Amino acid sequence: MATMGLNMMSQVAGHQAESAAVSHKNAGALKAHERAQQEYNVKAQLDNVQYLNDVQEQDHQQDRVYQAMMDQWSSDDLQLKNIFAKNDFEIEDAIIAMHEGGYAGEQTGATAGRLAAKSAKEAGYRKSRAIHNKMMAQRETNMRKGQAFKEASDKSRDLFMDVAFAPTHGARPAAPHLEQQPSKAGLFLGLAKSGLTGYTDFKASKAPSVS
Repeated sequence: MATMGLNMMSQVAGHQAESAAVSHKNAGALKAHERAQQEYNVKAQLDNVQYLNDVQEQDHQQDRVYQAMMDQWSSDDLQLKNIFAKNDFEIEDAIIAMHEGGYAGEQTGATAGRLAAKSAKEAGYRKSRAIHNKMMAQRETNMRKGQAFKEASDKSRDLFMDVAFAPTHGARPAAPHLEQQPSKAGLFLGLAKSGLTGYTDFKASKAPSVS
C-alpha cells in the first residue's frame, strides 16, 4: 500500500510540475506579446507625430514656393515697366524730332523738303524699334513667368507627394500560440491504475485465512 501511495503522489507531483511548466511558458509568451503590442503602439504614435510635422513643414514650404514665384513675377513686371518707360521716352523723342524736322520742311526749297522727309523717316524707324523692343520684352517676360510657374508647380507637386500618403503601421503582432495544460484524464487514469495495482498486490500478499 505504501508503494501505491508513493506512486500516486509521484504522479500528482509530476502532473503539477508539467502544468506549472506550461503555465510559465504561456505566461512568458503573453508577456512578450504585451511588450510587442506596446512597442507597436509607440512606433505608430511616433510615426503619426512625424507625419503631422511633415505635413506642417510641407505647408510652410508650399507658401515659400508660392511667394518665391510671386516675387519673381513682380521683378519681371518691374523690369518690363522700365523697358516700356524707356521705349516710350524713345517714341516721344522720335515724335519731337519729327516735328522739328517738319517745321524745317515748312521752309522753302528742296533742301528743306529733304530734311523734313529724313526726320519723318528716322522718327518712324525709332518708333518701330521702340515698339519692337516693347513687344519682345513682353514676350520674354511672359516666357519667364511661364517658366517660373512651371518650376513652382513641379516643386509644389513634389512637396505634396512627400506627404500624400499617411503612414501605414502594418498588422499588429499576432497573438501567441498557447500550449494546452496536460490532460487530467491521464492523471486520473494513472491514479486508477496505481490504485488497482496496489490493491491487487495487497490481496496477493495477504496471508490466506486458516479454516
